[in-house]
Parts: sequence; structure tokens; C-alpha cells
Amino acid sequence: MHPALSVILFTTLSGAGYGLLFWAALALLRGDAPAWPLLLGVAIALVLVTAGLLSSMLHLGKPGRAWRAGRR
Repeated sequence: MHPALSVILFTTLSGAGYGLLFWAALALLRGDAPAWPLLLGVAIALVLVTAGLLSSMLHLGKPGRAWRAGRR
């Protein structure tokens, strides 16, 4: 099996982003972390998730298909 690079990027970036969001939410609920590192972690997580989703649109091949998939 040889997945496309965009599929590998989607899986890795989105998984890292959602994992970071999970740990940030857990730290917020427990009250362990100060506010600014927690907000920085959430911002980085959202960037990772967005980059992963954008890379998944590259897998569709044609830009017209990617925009149609993003609009639905």
C-alpha cells in the first residue's frame, strides 16, 4: 500500500492537532496550566488541524473538485 503524500499529511497533522486540543482541554479542566501557554497550544492545534484538512483537499487532484468539496 502506497498512500499519497497528502493523505499522510492529513492523517499526521490532523491527528497531532486534535491530540493537542485534547490535552489542552484536559489541562484547562484540571486547572494545571496558566492561560497564555494554553491559548498558544489551542492556536497551534487549530493551525495543525486546518493544515491537515487543506492537505486532504489536495488529494482530490483538481482544484475545482477541492473547492466544491470545501463548500459543502
